[in-house]
Amino acid sequence: MKFGVGSIRRIGRFYSTNNTVTDKVRSMMRKVPQPVVVVTTAEQNEPSHRRGITVSSFTSLCLHPEPMVSFCVRIPSRASDVLHSSGSMVVNMLSREQVSQSIAFSSPQAEQFKDIPYYDDSATGLPVLMGTLGSMHCNKVQVIKTGDHELWIARVIKVEEGVGGQRGTRQEAQPLLYYERGYRAVGEEIFMNAYENCTLDTRHWMHRAHLRMAWNYLRETGDTNKATSLIKHQLKIHFAKNEQLEYHETITSFYIYLIDLAIKTNRSKDKDDFFELMERYPILTDRQSIQHYYSPQLLKSELAKSTFVLPDLKPLPLELIDDNHNNKEH
Repeated sequence: MKFGVGSIRRIGRFYSTNNTVTDKVRSMMRKVPQPVVVVTTAEQNEPSHRRGITVSSFTSLCLHPEPMVSFCVRIPSRASDVLHSSGSMVVNMLSREQVSQSIAFSSPQAEQFKDIPYYDDSATGLPVLMGTLGSMHCNKVQVIKTGDHELWIARVIKVEEGVGGQRGTRQEAQPLLYYERGYRAVGEEIFMNAYENCTLDTRHWMHRAHLRMAWNYLRETGDTNKATSLIKHQLKIHFAKNEQLEYHETITSFYIYLIDLAIKTNRSKDKDDFFELMERYPILTDRQSIQHYYSPQLLKSELAKSTFVLPDLKPLPLELIDDNHNNKEH
């Protein structure tokens, strides 16, 4: 098939118009509050193999002749695999006290349910989160692939009201809502809101939380200098609230440099997945990696704490080793 100049111009106008509409839709949807929903499921033959996922675009489709709901799942993902294997799921409507749960299930980590209150339904064996506004037990009706997501349509077969909050009493809870902002997906928006509002408990994974905060700012601004100022400002706020912590300019600048370098050299098709980036570049999550570049004496110096100093053992890296790429080669 041959295209003339006129055809090429029409195609160009189509893509230009399409992109404009996409941007306008994205802008409008950022203004619309969305409920935060976690879909949980388990394999039929292996109920202990549980998965949960913080989904986007949840909605009630219809009530008659039978109630149906829909939600979107990003693909490929382990949650999608287990959902297809099971054919059944529980839609958990989170309360505003459940920010930590929403973050836990937006992560691909293996032990998602660790430290998360839940129980296995006696009839289906599916995991049900506790402390929610309510849960809907559903069966798959249809799955439609749309771009990089799957649209799941499910029939609701049972509804359970949530069992209150932390006190374990049935009460009227408030829903957890989010507004999409910048490039943030639902999990990132909830995480950043909690981080910026200082309501996120990061004691058990402080380094990774700081990395995730920095990664979001670097992607959103597209400006390393502007992002660096925001990152350092947030860190100083967090450290000021914890008297046991002390802000360190050189350590902070070192890891900002590494994250920025990883973002710019990442060859992955999915550049919006923080956890995949951490897997690709393990130097980021290794809290000892800075010791390959700086001597203990220099890092402990007052100069390094107050001002960024260059490393004394070896120069800053100009590229990072992609662990996933190396594994594929071997």
